Amino acid sequence: MTARHFTAWLVNDPSCLDTAACDVTVLEDQLIGGDPDSDDDWSTDSSKPIAFHATTTIDARDGDIDQAISEAEQLMDEAGWKTAGDWKPVPNAYIVTVERI
Repeated sequence: MTARHFTAWLVNDPSCLDTAACDVTVLEDQLIGGDPDSDDDWSTDSSKPIAFHATTTIDARDGDIDQAISEAEQLMDEAGWKTAGDWKPVPNAYIVTVERI
């Protein structure tokens, strides 16, 4: 059986948000490659339910991304999630692999 893999999405693109603030969502991934130990071999599985979601207080248009990341990590930590890597930018968000604590 393949281990479960999750990615946190810190969305900072105002056109993708319901509010003016950045939000963080943890989604389960599916293995699309041959190496379950490689983050690049996983992709978000949109058929799975959202594992965690919270809205930060950081403005998506004018806020500091480092503050948004720090707040997202605090919110996830309070809900039992921790980062397992470095945040990297994608077109409308920052993503990082996360694990349940």
